[in-house]
Amino acid sequence: MRTRLIAALLLTACLPLSACGSDGKAARSASSSPTVDSSPTAGASDTSQDHKLGTSAETIGAPNPIEGPGGGVLEITPTSIVYVTAGTGEKPANGIFAVVAYKAKSTKPVAAAETAPIDGGGWKWLAPDGQAIDTLSGNVTNVTPDGFLGGGAIQPGTYEWGSAAFDLTTAQRGGTLIYVDGAGTAYRWTMPPSDAGPEVAKLKKALAR
Repeated sequence: MRTRLIAALLLTACLPLSACGSDGKAARSASSSPTVDSSPTAGASDTSQDHKLGTSAETIGAPNPIEGPGGGVLEITPTSIVYVTAGTGEKPANGIFAVVAYKAKSTKPVAAAETAPIDGGGWKWLAPDGQAIDTLSGNVTNVTPDGFLGGGAIQPGTYEWGSAAFDLTTAQRGGTLIYVDGAGTAYRWTMPPSDAGPEVAKLKKALAR
């Protein structure tokens, strides 16, 4: 009698365990595993899309006290590029200047300004050899073509012309233009290896002074 009672108790105690066979172990294992977002854009801060010269990108303005992380929206359109061996009286340290003309338009009801390299944003040139070159490298500080100076906050509904200059070797022509906005997102444009765009003549004239 006692033996049968002990056997019954053992059988009852084992029922939950048998209900949790291999399937139960898999369920417990799955529930204890961390959830991972494997989507291509998870945690990304790069648009991962190369725009063409002449196409626009809506970017977040530089941080300011009113708008917080980013102020307003700038629609940025690189339109033209020239390669020159001198610009506004300056000579390149590495061989040539690549100068890109772009239009920046404020599209929201608040003023917006470009980000700056000192804040980790602004313009960069990604050369075909993989080197990233900013607008503070080489001898570009005083490359300031009239009519393409930009700078400061752009008022709502208006636009300004700006330019980004890079001191490159000849082999670094035809790279990728990168702009990092106020939200830390990088936008890319594929640049041709020779002069291109509707502002070429005007930009060259401004650089020749």
